[in-house]
Amino acid sequence: MGGRTVTTMRELHNLAGLKEGAARARREQRPVLVSRTRLVNSLDPLSFFASATGYRGTRNFWSDPDREVTLVGVGAAWKLETHTREDSYLKTGQEWDHLLKGAIRVPAEAPTGTGPLLLGGFSFDPLAGKTPLWEGFFDASFILPQFLLTVTGGECWLTVNVLLHPGEDVEQRGKMLAEQEDELLEAAEDFHLFPPARASFDVVEVEPDRWKKTVATAAREIREGALEKVVLARQLRVQSETSFSPEAGLYRLRERQPHSFLFAVERGEACFLGASPERLVKREGERLYSTCLAGTTRRGEDPEEDRKLGEELLSDPKNEGEHAVVVHMIREAFQQGCSQVRVPDSPTLYRVRDVQHLFTPVEGTPLPETTLLSMVQQLHPTPALGGFPQKEAVARIRETEGMDRGWYSAPVGWLDYRGDGEFACAIRSGLIRGREASLFAGCGIVGDSEPDSEYEETKLKFKPMLSALGGDGR
Repeated sequence: MGGRTVTTMRELHNLAGLKEGAARARREQRPVLVSRTRLVNSLDPLSFFASATGYRGTRNFWSDPDREVTLVGVGAAWKLETHTREDSYLKTGQEWDHLLKGAIRVPAEAPTGTGPLLLGGFSFDPLAGKTPLWEGFFDASFILPQFLLTVTGGECWLTVNVLLHPGEDVEQRGKMLAEQEDELLEAAEDFHLFPPARASFDVVEVEPDRWKKTVATAAREIREGALEKVVLARQLRVQSETSFSPEAGLYRLRERQPHSFLFAVERGEACFLGASPERLVKREGERLYSTCLAGTTRRGEDPEEDRKLGEELLSDPKNEGEHAVVVHMIREAFQQGCSQVRVPDSPTLYRVRDVQHLFTPVEGTPLPETTLLSMVQQLHPTPALGGFPQKEAVARIRETEGMDRGWYSAPVGWLDYRGDGEFACAIRSGLIRGREASLFAGCGIVGDSEPDSEYEETKLKFKPMLSALGGDGR
């Protein structure tokens, strides 16, 4: 195994920061976080995820559309889980800040996406009723990984996070971490990824006729002035004779959705995963970024048809109006939390494998009091995910949609010790649990929406996850 990165016992017995952390924990009589980051040999992040079988239930995967930052977390040095009807964003930020007080980082500065970092997300609507479907997925659920692999700038970095308690045996903890770290790296280097085979499964549509009636009712109420837009989602239930594999799902999504956010969040026996084209918000230093993505049509069978469909989308009044509502809301949110807000005058096209969308980027400079989580709270759900006006639309979803969205179309992503990070809107997604999976897709309903047309649009949006499970996506 030439070239393998091996951590010696001597290195971890004398792990920089461990003794300092233990002394601080003893002196202050509280747990102290120690985080060490180092460069390791090149690894496929999916191999790192797939080979960490001993950490099932705590694994997390994240990659941005440009693959500039890919994060894989395994194990849990610390968890934040809360069912709170209000202020889950504020509570998350406060608890994270509290944990970081007195934290020891070695080195003090490292590349983006390394060091102490939370992976996880929020539920779509904390006021909605809960069902057993989303067991283990709290209204806010984040993990500080015990081991974090970061692939960025063509390099691989491994962060080890440990929470030291007063009186803890540092030598014993260091030895245990050394063994675990070596096992993880060796397993990932030895792991060979193969294209997963096609799978067979049964697909059941959950009350499609009821959903169409709900769409028709919503469109009529919008024409009557009750609200401007509401996003209504529906569900597919999928059953297989064998268990669905998060690893195989991520493999297929990475191959077939190269221009989307990829994410997987394991909690207990379940995994929520998807390939979303839609950024909610990103903070990178003193810049904030968001995406307006609303208005959809299919991809063409050939380049000429694809171009024609895109041109029709750009000039379609219904989709143009739907997109304008999203731009208006996100612009207003940025103007409240940022200075120097920039929004293009007209949308362009954003194409992924199965569909193309109207796309408008938004960016700004955060005000001193603006944090990444405060912007998540301000933006979620955008009119592309909930509707407009926001509160009225979410209430209408809660009353009429007839299913438990859980984390579908909710913020999922990461937040680091600097306050930087990124959250995507968890669409084109599904929840797998053993031999069963629940897939979700929704449409923006406006006054001239037609139920059959919206139903066909959801069929397009189900394709990525049906394909991820091993079907042909049709």
